[in-house]
Amino acid sequence: MVNSDVVYSKVMKNAEKEVKYVDKTHIGKLILTKEVGTDRKKDVTELYKFQEGTEEERLALDTALMYGVKKPVTQDITPSTEVDMDFQVEDSAIGSDFKVNVTFKNNTKNRYTVKSYLSGSIVFYTGVSKTEFKNHSFDVRLEPAKSQTTEVLIKASEYMSRLLEQASLHFFVTARNNETQKILG
Repeated sequence: MVNSDVVYSKVMKNAEKEVKYVDKTHIGKLILTKEVGTDRKKDVTELYKFQEGTEEERLALDTALMYGVKKPVTQDITPSTEVDMDFQVEDSAIGSDFKVNVTFKNNTKNRYTVKSYLSGSIVFYTGVSKTEFKNHSFDVRLEPAKSQTTEVLIKASEYMSRLLEQASLHFFVTARNNETQKILG
């Protein structure tokens, strides 16, 4: 929701809507909460969204649209079938470094470039997210009919100081095919 667009449209006489303007920066400019122990406000915008106008912010919005949020604008948000994406977290012990392996498979005879984003968060046993400890963007060039795996190193120093009892590490990977502009599913 904090990455939403404001769509200005006009309803025509035949009941069709015509989009006049889309403001992609109006929503989520400033998210505030009350600071603990005081009456002052605290800016928590960076905890809830990517910086406005960045590739990660647009990718987060497009991914949300793909998974059920409705957008009445004629933007193609269907998942890509040209390229498959999967990721695996390497087995490891708490307190050690490990890798997240993101694999892309190009199912076509075309070359593609994929913009990817990996997020790692500490999540309470209730499912509530505590904090993001890792955010990593990367580009992958995919040759026709080939697979490619990218390793993202997760260092213990990135998550150990934030880890709590009965909490876990959760990872989210999303990507967009630059040539087709489709989100990878």
